[in-house]
Amino acid sequence: MRNVQPAAPAKREGRLAALDGLRLVAALLVVSYHYVGTARSDLWERPNNEIFTHLYGVAVYGSFGVQLFFIVSGFVICMSSWGRRLSDFLISRIVRLYPMYWVAVALTFTVVYLNRPTADDVHVIFRVHSLSDLLLNFTMAQEAFGVPHIDWVYWTLWAELKFYLLFAIVVALGVTYRRVLTFCALWMAAAVLFGSLNIPIVNTVVQPAYAPYFVAGILLYCVHRFGSTWLLWGMIAGCLLVAQHQLLVDVRWNSAYVGHSLKWVYAEFLVLAFFGCVAAVALGWTSWARWRWLTVAGALTYPLYLLHQDIGVIFIRSMQGEIAPWPLLAITVGGMLLLAYLSHRLVEVPFAPLMKKALRRSFDAVGRADGQREPKADPPVVDRSAGQRADVPDPDVVDLLGRAEQRV
Repeated sequence: MRNVQPAAPAKREGRLAALDGLRLVAALLVVSYHYVGTARSDLWERPNNEIFTHLYGVAVYGSFGVQLFFIVSGFVICMSSWGRRLSDFLISRIVRLYPMYWVAVALTFTVVYLNRPTADDVHVIFRVHSLSDLLLNFTMAQEAFGVPHIDWVYWTLWAELKFYLLFAIVVALGVTYRRVLTFCALWMAAAVLFGSLNIPIVNTVVQPAYAPYFVAGILLYCVHRFGSTWLLWGMIAGCLLVAQHQLLVDVRWNSAYVGHSLKWVYAEFLVLAFFGCVAAVALGWTSWARWRWLTVAGALTYPLYLLHQDIGVIFIRSMQGEIAPWPLLAITVGGMLLLAYLSHRLVEVPFAPLMKKALRRSFDAVGRADGQREPKADPPVVDRSAGQRADVPDPDVVDLLGRAEQRV
């Protein structure tokens, strides 16, 4: 067996800090869409396109930041699950998603409830109609029961959760290159074959509209881990071709929502840029980006995404007439970033390790009761781009909407 020297810890050359930057870009695109790019004329004193003339033309495409989230998610979930047990995978997802989500649900509910007149004015509808609806929102699976999200941005978490459950099948079998490629091929085949049939239960599981993005992210991680092949790039190209067709539907829907006719070619260019940016990370072209602030940016992304919409919209509406639109927009975005930072420091940092430890003990107890032994992790592989060991990252700090802590 060939000996592989591990990377010097001080260099941290394998850190994919650029993923953190991409997360923040995606989040800010969505924020700009909700604050500036929608058609609502009651959020600001005048229509958005009159106040933010040039920014509006960009912000109307901000909703497509979700597609970037999904590509990065596929990349990171595949990366963080390699060589891990199913229990490790489940613990990492629970710890990463739920503590901050629970706080966001409670905080958003409280703010909207206390500001119901203002919320009604800006169509931030007080959506939950019973205590049962509120409690079900804490599961993140409320959409499965037809219960409205307390904040509509949570719909993407349901899409993410379904992706995790699908990929958990691969993790349970053991993540290997062959199994990952088989999973990607089968998922895309199902998305293509069943996408036009409009069978609700199938669409719920297969997610034809978003499968190309998750799968592309997985395949791009395979490029990063194993190097480029015609097979990988051919499958990625197939994902892009399917995705661009789905964009026709997305553009029509968003055009109706924002009250402005969006151009498919602009949306296509944006999604193509998303593919290109993550591909650049996969190929190691962004290895020079190691700034510490990118890690902070990645840490803010998840709480920013969860908290920005209803709370931010209510704040903007309540300050109308007191502050001019441009300064108010800057204050709102800055305030949401500060709230995201405080939430990360006060919720995620202290509680995630405690939750992880408690869940680890629980899963270990199940294993001991069944007489199972802990399987060994897969051996490291060589990162061909750097000629060094590629360690498996801690899944608790590597996530679509969190920090990236990877080493080569």
